[in-house]
Amino acid sequence: MQYPVDIVCHRCTIVLPVLDTPVGRAAWWRFMDEHAYHPVEILWEHSGAWERIDIDFIQVDSDISSDPSLAEYAGDDWAGRPLALQARPVARAVAEIVTRVEDTFAAGEWQVAAGDAAVAEQIAKAMDFAPPPGVLVDEATVRARSAAVLAALERLHLATAEPVGEKFRAVLEEFLRTLPSPSDVPVAALVAESGPLASPRLWDVERALRLVQHLLNQVSFR
Repeated sequence: MQYPVDIVCHRCTIVLPVLDTPVGRAAWWRFMDEHAYHPVEILWEHSGAWERIDIDFIQVDSDISSDPSLAEYAGDDWAGRPLALQARPVARAVAEIVTRVEDTFAAGEWQVAAGDAAVAEQIAKAMDFAPPPGVLVDEATVRARSAAVLAALERLHLATAEPVGEKFRAVLEEFLRTLPSPSDVPVAALVAESGPLASPRLWDVERALRLVQHLLNQVSFR
């Protein structure tokens, strides 16, 4: 019996299914060319490493519209490749926080306070960040996306003054220490770094906020 196998590059946060088909083999060789000297790992169906694959990872041939198909990844038609394979240090730092908090959920160590769920739901509404990497941008688009990021950061900051439990407040404060301040992501610099795709710094923060939203959604349903 043949078991499904995937390979992941932890540096570039991308997962590729290993398939014995012409396009699958082409994708494999493309992956080796791009990631041979990076920290890669083979994933079997029940590999424990799957627990470290979060929503920030690009998953080739997934059912997520922003992820590339196998043919797009193998060839030159994946418009988002130059941005998607850039390092995302902010998103990965936030992912570590999210994983740690999710572990406390699983261990039953998180007791939700009375105001946690309502505040989490309110913040999450301001964080609908999932722009595909291949989206072409102009100055107006970058300014709009930057403004949305700054608004989300401000909403997080305001939430620390809301009547929430100590554990939730501590997580919000850790997110704010990890995410960049407005002065770290000046819009003029993001505009200069963009074109035709978004600035890597901007996309990194957007992906980080998507992870924050993912955790907030979990808190809102607890």
